[in-house]
Amino acid sequence: MYLQGYPTDKFGVMGKAFRRLGYAAGTLVLLVAILAILFIDKEPWAWHKAATPQHFLATTRNILHSTAKPPDQATDKVRNIALTGEDLTAVVNYAMTRKKLEGFALATIFDKRMVILVSLKMPFRYADYYLNLKLIADDAEPRAFVKQVKAGFIALPKPVVRVLFWWLTHTTRLGRYVEMTLPLLEQVRIGDGRLRVSLNWDREVMGQAQDLVAELADKERLRVYYAKLAECVGQSQSRRFIGLSALLRPLFTLAKERSEAEGGDAREENRALILVLAAYANGKNLASAIYPGMETPDLARRGVLLSRRIDAAQHFTASAVLVISGQRAFADMVGLAKEFNDTHGGSGFSFTDLAADRAGASFGKIAVDSEESARKVQATLSENSDESTFMPTIKDLPENLSAEDFAGQYGDTDTPQFLELKKKIEDRIAACRLYQ
Repeated sequence: MYLQGYPTDKFGVMGKAFRRLGYAAGTLVLLVAILAILFIDKEPWAWHKAATPQHFLATTRNILHSTAKPPDQATDKVRNIALTGEDLTAVVNYAMTRKKLEGFALATIFDKRMVILVSLKMPFRYADYYLNLKLIADDAEPRAFVKQVKAGFIALPKPVVRVLFWWLTHTTRLGRYVEMTLPLLEQVRIGDGRLRVSLNWDREVMGQAQDLVAELADKERLRVYYAKLAECVGQSQSRRFIGLSALLRPLFTLAKERSEAEGGDAREENRALILVLAAYANGKNLASAIYPGMETPDLARRGVLLSRRIDAAQHFTASAVLVISGQRAFADMVGLAKEFNDTHGGSGFSFTDLAADRAGASFGKIAVDSEESARKVQATLSENSDESTFMPTIKDLPENLSAEDFAGQYGDTDTPQFLELKKKIEDRIAACRLYQ
């Protein structure tokens, strides 16, 4: 028997398929609804944005003054940092702002427990709903531990948190950063209303951390660019300085050739290149990390210049490294933090340094953002050694501003005067050929 050209048994099969599809869709909708009920809330747990530029300034001054320089005495190998709940609140809120996340955070420390509340506003157009997160950490020797993580009505107890953390550190990039950070943490304790962190400045431990930096890229690739850098520096006519643009052209020419070869990966080539170049510009030597037990090419020491300044090249390349390691928000935060710290006892607030930081962050992002953008960087810089291709002019930007001068001219980081100059810097960077 047939129905409109279809055998009845075939019609029955199609009907069953549609019913199964309907059950699956219904189950998915029900699952989404249950998850929404469990994780999404109408009211935020963190009611107001307690962080202000003043809070952030206090935090960064505390951190940077505590860790800016290693101890002079060989026996004094530990640096101590003490952060209040207000300090942590400021840092978390600022990081959320840099990530363009709409919401609030609030950190409190009492007795031997730290609680961080985060309320992220969901992107719903006609109603306000929040994803509320709560992290509870308790003091322990030698390091405090996360006791519980709560998302909405779902609380993850300590055993589950440990399993989740193990999975994240063994299957994602987080493991690489944890491996780099843990040797430097002598202690992490909670008590007396503060999170206290003791950093280990032992040379051997610092050396191990430096070795782990090399793991951000394949060591064979790092050796290729280290050798090419040594060749470029050796051919330089100057014995004191060398321009960053003079190094970028031959290095990216090599990166382009290697990327076009069979099995080439432009993003990884750029990552290795930037790591080697940033280490050199900032006076670090990766030779021991990438040439273990091997003969090392002779890499002469030169000051690397950007806009005729060594500090600009250092800011630019350091920010680029942070971004290629997945830390764009941290790169922006460190750059601004350093400038605020310099207004209080340092060289003063410098918009030129801030511009170099922002340009370096943009450079790092486009260099590894996608295979297409990575190849664009290679094509552009292998053909052009003009500095303006990747770095705007900065000679007219204010610098060396004391705290009083900065307050008098710009007030704070949210005033129209500061935001206008910040936008001017960002517009200049966006106008550079490489970022268009």
